[in-house]
Amino acid sequence: MSTSSSLNSLRSRCYHLLDGDRANTPLGYLINGFIITLIVVNVTVVIIESIPEINQQYKIQFQWLEIFSVAIFTVEYLIRIWIAPENPRFGQGFKGRLKYIRSPIALVDLIVIVPFYLSLFINIDLRYLRLLRLLRLLKLSHYIRSMDVFVKVLSSELGSIASAIFAVLVLVVLAACLMFTLEHQAQPEAFKTVLDAIWWAVVTMTTVGYGDMTPVTAGGKILAILIMLLGVGTVALPAGMLAARFSEELQNRKSSLTAEVINALEDGELSDHEKHLLKTISRQYGISEKELNQIIHNQSLELGHKIHCPHCGNSLFDAPIKDPEKKQAPNR
Repeated sequence: MSTSSSLNSLRSRCYHLLDGDRANTPLGYLINGFIITLIVVNVTVVIIESIPEINQQYKIQFQWLEIFSVAIFTVEYLIRIWIAPENPRFGQGFKGRLKYIRSPIALVDLIVIVPFYLSLFINIDLRYLRLLRLLRLLKLSHYIRSMDVFVKVLSSELGSIASAIFAVLVLVVLAACLMFTLEHQAQPEAFKTVLDAIWWAVVTMTTVGYGDMTPVTAGGKILAILIMLLGVGTVALPAGMLAARFSEELQNRKSSLTAEVINALEDGELSDHEKHLLKTISRQYGISEKELNQIIHNQSLELGHKIHCPHCGNSLFDAPIKDPEKKQAPNR
């Protein structure tokens, strides 16, 4: 019984260090910072390895780094499976762990380590192995909370983005077919097939314009002008949609956090439990503690009172937020 309780306590501590409120403690920063640094070093090594001279000189060191990194990533992957029941998103027991294993972020972790073990038994083309090792960059989504906002925006706007991309593809194909019809006879080597014309349409619509293929007929030049004008707005449409939705999502998260702050300030005091809860929510939303303090400061002013600790009576958020223009005179 005591062994089971100790394991549960250890599992809870591990969860809070990796994903919970203790991730903001010095030990949490040390662990997460070490793994982030290891990911960045791995990606840097993958790039450097493409230089034959350096790869030949430090080949053994690179191999040992790979073994060490895979060992760390494997341990981290197993620990995250073990602590999955502590996360309310996945649930308790074996089902919670299975749900975590099927989650996108866990699949990324698995893809990061599986190629190494497969390479021990089968030959894998070095080019593909290098590509799979570059996927370790995706592990940063564990530690960069703003990635969660980006993923949510992409998933919510997937239909609209797909429609915009489809419109761009239709325009590219139509422009390529028309340009091929107008330019094929004038310059058969440049516009040899419709596929060649598609290349021209893409680089023209994206305003890259490499200049390797340019129309010479009057009709082709007129069509090129129209395609360039249409491309400026059409290709930029998905980016504009993402930017607007991204801004809206950030604002929604700040509004939700503000509502939580207002609810916590109803009694005029901010208890330790309420302060801890607000910090946890702000971390889940990807909002910094400085922004949280600013929201609390603003809301306390709007409500007409300061927030004090119920134990010692000192102001809880005066220290992080200083306003030199509003200094109170000392009591005499």
